[in-house]
Amino acid sequence: MSSETEIERDAGASEPVRVLHVDDEPDLAELAASFLTREDDRFEIETATSAAEGLDRLDEHPVDCVVSDYEMPGKNGIEFLEAVRECHKDLPFILYTGKGGEEVASDAISAGVTDYLQKQSSTDHYKLLANRIANAVDQYRAEQSVERTRRRFQTLVEEATDAILVVGPDADITFATPSAESVLGRTPEELVGTNGFEPVHSEDTKQVVETFAALIESPGERRTVEFRYRKPDGSWIWAEARGRNLLDEPVVDGIVVYTRDITERKERELELEQYEAYLQESTDIVTVLDESGEIKYESPSVTRILGYEPGELIGQDGFEFVHSDDVDKAWSAFSDLVTEPKSTTTVEFRFRTVDGEWRWLEVRGTNQLDHPAINGIVTNNRDITERKKRERELERTSDLLDRTERIADVGGWEIDTESMAVFWTDHLFDILGRDYDGEPHLDEVLDVYHEADRPVVESAVEQALEDGESFDVEARIHRPDGEVRWLRIQGRPTVVDGEVTTLRGAVQDVTERKARERRLTALNETARDLMVADSRQQVVEVGVEAAREILDLDANAIHLYDEAQSALVPAAVTAAGYELVGEPPAFTAGNSIAWRAYERDEALALNDVQDDPDRFNPDTPVRSELLLPIGEYGILVAGSDAPESFAQADRILGEILTGTIEAALEQVERTEELHARERELTRQNERLEEFTSVVSHDLRNPLQVAAGRLELARAEHDSDHLEAVADALDRMDGLIGDLLALAREGEQGSDREPVDLRALVRSCWRTVETGDATVDVATDRVVRADRGRLAQLLENLLRNAVEHADQDDGEGVTITVGDLDDGFFVADDGPGIPESDRDRVFEVGYSTAASGTGFGLRIVRQAAEAHDWDVRLTESAGGGARFEIVGITFVDE
Repeated sequence: MSSETEIERDAGASEPVRVLHVDDEPDLAELAASFLTREDDRFEIETATSAAEGLDRLDEHPVDCVVSDYEMPGKNGIEFLEAVRECHKDLPFILYTGKGGEEVASDAISAGVTDYLQKQSSTDHYKLLANRIANAVDQYRAEQSVERTRRRFQTLVEEATDAILVVGPDADITFATPSAESVLGRTPEELVGTNGFEPVHSEDTKQVVETFAALIESPGERRTVEFRYRKPDGSWIWAEARGRNLLDEPVVDGIVVYTRDITERKERELELEQYEAYLQESTDIVTVLDESGEIKYESPSVTRILGYEPGELIGQDGFEFVHSDDVDKAWSAFSDLVTEPKSTTTVEFRFRTVDGEWRWLEVRGTNQLDHPAINGIVTNNRDITERKKRERELERTSDLLDRTERIADVGGWEIDTESMAVFWTDHLFDILGRDYDGEPHLDEVLDVYHEADRPVVESAVEQALEDGESFDVEARIHRPDGEVRWLRIQGRPTVVDGEVTTLRGAVQDVTERKARERRLTALNETARDLMVADSRQQVVEVGVEAAREILDLDANAIHLYDEAQSALVPAAVTAAGYELVGEPPAFTAGNSIAWRAYERDEALALNDVQDDPDRFNPDTPVRSELLLPIGEYGILVAGSDAPESFAQADRILGEILTGTIEAALEQVERTEELHARERELTRQNERLEEFTSVVSHDLRNPLQVAAGRLELARAEHDSDHLEAVADALDRMDGLIGDLLALAREGEQGSDREPVDLRALVRSCWRTVETGDATVDVATDRVVRADRGRLAQLLENLLRNAVEHADQDDGEGVTITVGDLDDGFFVADDGPGIPESDRDRVFEVGYSTAASGTGFGLRIVRQAAEAHDWDVRLTESAGGGARFEIVGITFVDE
């Protein structure tokens, strides 16, 4: 029986064990290597015939253990050990010698030997040596793992900016990092040995103690608490402590507490509370939005004006509540505001109330993104619904041209239906970038439209003049400077006595909205290209081109994580990327902004790279940078030599793109795994076909020749030897048949049909040499099965019962086939199968019958598994064997 150490090793340790065996007798070393690898297949044995050669081998490549003889020419085993210890302090070293006594053992122990073992004349002691080697290596590796953990922990605490403390169960501080002095005002020497609760404010002590107690009771758990902390000079700071129970970790053995100074944050929170108190008294709605338009705060007056409960709108996209006719105008003003710190703008639009009605708001927005207490776009929203109502009444009596001229982003026009002359507001001239002498004719005006869109506008105007219906279309125009812009053209006829007297309307520049729509459409098309890519390289190449063409991120690159290098390695780069930074570098842990974004799986948009301490190259020409992680696969990095080059929309669309790239890489990975599996299955099928060819042709042909020759010999001679040969040939024929049946393993019983179980058992009984045996078929069930595979199963069960009964006493056996709830059974009253052998009978080659091939019951299980059935072996009522086939689907009669 294996020891616990051996069991654990067998269960989890598969890493090779490299052993250097030094012995001046090469034959003995070779013999030892043979026995050691037989005892443990992890061992890789290398031999040397002297201490000098052994030291050379250690210099060439590392080993996990040294086994050395004592008496050798040159340096003896002790001197060799001392030389090894000079460079390999803890490397396992076993002195394995045929000579020596207590004095040698004492010297070996003094020199730092790991183990000492004397050679024996028998080979049994190799098992002991193998166990000593394995134990020494396992312990050495465990110690090395602990040491590596300790070094990583040491590196972590040395580089940490937070104060890291290790606190014992009694709350006494046992360790502190140097950064503790900058955070807590006390050096590590001043902190170690003191009680961690003493400097905590009396009002906060209770929650700190409770948090600490909860950590003690929960190994591995993390908890966070905020409290006031008194520094040595008597001043108070607010501290945030994040603790984790690592009492069970040998390197730490305590509660690890990360402590940072959050005094400024607390002060900002107080400012925000004061600011909120001010907002409580405001009659207008005060809103704070983030850069994407998500609502972070709404003042209480939102209930009075719009009907929403306090907090109901927080977390939602504010532009989802803006009227569809106003959303472009509102978003344009908001986007301009986001890009200009400290800027202010005013815009009017309709906003949906809780009842689904629309109210006009005058919104004055201020960029407070860099305000530490606000960090958002602050808008003061005044209800101007009544004012807009009065304006509309005024507009009904005012000239259309004057009305449209007062709207900042809309130009107005009017067509005289008699002369077809077109009047424009000044702002419309600005939109078109043109100026006309006098009043241009409609045909001249239509010439400014894109050749593909002019028919759309012309048709809409003609239809409005003909039937008096309003229209709303979008079309492109050519400006004189060559720029193409999108316009939204709305027209409304004035009908008097059934005749259109005037056609008036407005034109709005919607180029930015159309650009967003184009980018989203192109992004969807790129997604299709990515999902049909058949390699990682094709995916990343499509990805960088998409970022360049769709997102306008010309200088960009995709870096993929390379496990062998533990680095983000450039996989695809645009030409502009090479022009900006040259050959892109590989990023490793802790040396770049890119690695930080990848490790945290956090998209970053940096307005100025020079302000970030983690920049890879201090002399980089890159000023602004957009970093978009691609899950576990890598990162997309876009750069510009100008600061503040990336808008919020770039980041949002970029995250959509990288999400699609990640999905494409996952698909390529799965496809490659599937192709590898298909190739392996193809190779297996080829080997299977080769095997069946050999068995069915190359073995059966000579077997048939031998059977024929035997018949000729028996005709000429009468000998018991010939009878034995006949039996042997029959056995060989049976073996070949069973081998061919086994070769079908893995085939599914896919050609299933209703099979009458009674009729099939009778048919199989006629194919088996039954002798004096009898069969009782007590079933009328119809099974859905592959008839051939089921017949194979039944024939082998019937043959097995007959053969084992004949071997036992030669008397006929009775075999019964009967029903189970979810299957059927085949039982006999023969000698049965001992319980100790029941798990082995289905193994290939196992048989207790002299004439058995050892494949029959394996074929039974194989045929059952092909149908997704199970086979159970128990004892029958008559003391024989009972095979139960369960999990069967029967056909309803």
